[in-house]
Amino acid sequence: MSNHKNQHNLWDFPWGYVESFLIYSGLLITGFLMEIFFPLKTSTGIVFPYNLFILGGLILFIITLQLFFKKQLFVKWLGSVHAAIISIVFIAFMVMIMGIVPQIKTESTTIQLLGLNSITSHWAFLLILFVFLISLGLVTFKRLLNFQISNIGFVLNHLGLFIALSTGILGAGDTIRLNLELEEGKPNWKAYNNKTKEYVELDFAIYLKDFIVEEFQPKLAFVENEKGEIIHNDGKNLYLIHQNEHYIFNDFEIDITKYLASSGRVGEGYHFVNDIGAPPSAHLSIKNTKTNKTINGWISSGSFLYQYESLKIDENLSVVMTIPEVKKFTSEVSILQKNGERIETTIEVNKPFDFDGWKIYQLSYNEKMGKWSNTSVLELVKDPWLPYVYIGVFMMIAGALYMFWAGNQFKKENNHDVD
Repeated sequence: MSNHKNQHNLWDFPWGYVESFLIYSGLLITGFLMEIFFPLKTSTGIVFPYNLFILGGLILFIITLQLFFKKQLFVKWLGSVHAAIISIVFIAFMVMIMGIVPQIKTESTTIQLLGLNSITSHWAFLLILFVFLISLGLVTFKRLLNFQISNIGFVLNHLGLFIALSTGILGAGDTIRLNLELEEGKPNWKAYNNKTKEYVELDFAIYLKDFIVEEFQPKLAFVENEKGEIIHNDGKNLYLIHQNEHYIFNDFEIDITKYLASSGRVGEGYHFVNDIGAPPSAHLSIKNTKTNKTINGWISSGSFLYQYESLKIDENLSVVMTIPEVKKFTSEVSILQKNGERIETTIEVNKPFDFDGWKIYQLSYNEKMGKWSNTSVLELVKDPWLPYVYIGVFMMIAGALYMFWAGNQFKKENNHDVD
């Protein structure tokens, strides 16, 4: 008797990884061809209520497939593990492109033609994601029809992922991003929409009471006079400036004899000045350990109002003070409502304030003015679909926790049976 295995020919059902790979490759190629000849101009073109109609149509389509066409080969394949795994591979491939190619405007004709700089609005990405959502929906709906307590974790994970992905993509068109420029002592209720290039009147105004910039200590650096490049000293090329600090750089001993956080040059030196634009300065005493020659002088980082000042050590080297780096910038504001109510709050970078469906972020300021800036730019973001994305994410977390708990319970029961 001869043992042999039945040969599985290509496109014999059930379809496996090879067929799944070919199907998604076809979607990928189709998407790129559509992107070349019919490019999507923006990923945020679908707005309410059309995105809601599309979501409802997608759910209805999935239910119809499962109830009336579940025996069709293609529908069976859509609900298979092979289709799910290969779809995730292709989605990961598109995301990898998004990570490699900057998603901004480019002068590269090839990148622009293929749409590689706008993956989230790319036909290939949307087609693959659309088929993945159908596959995910079929699997989830099948488990719901045959629901059992043991399926809770599975349903929460898959339904949560479906909700998060579908609402996140379809809801992008309803996201509003506005820039609001504020000036100290003045309220403003007209924000600028970068997408429409128009000003929008808000239902409230924001009054900037004070704008505060906190800076790190300036640093001291040695510069080569001819090239203007900072010289490295065993990997260390910047030294924090503090009064009475002592540093050694090659053959030089540096003592910072005086430091002024806000100053102006008066005659031969710097003195404390508490004016707008008054930069930091430091007095240095630098000794050449080989020649015992000592040089004294002032350095300053300068500002938008004052020139910087360096100290020349010899024909090759000079000492400079770097411009202080920004540690934090904050807007102290009042939100003025039409009913006369006033909300006092502070808005910092990465610490947005929630108000009436808006998230208010600290965006930028007049960097030329530095810490003396009296203007602040806030970003106002409204995303009505975001709560549903969060619901999907929390469902996935709950599903994962349940499966972890159920797994532990299963282990305990098995251990008990063994005992």
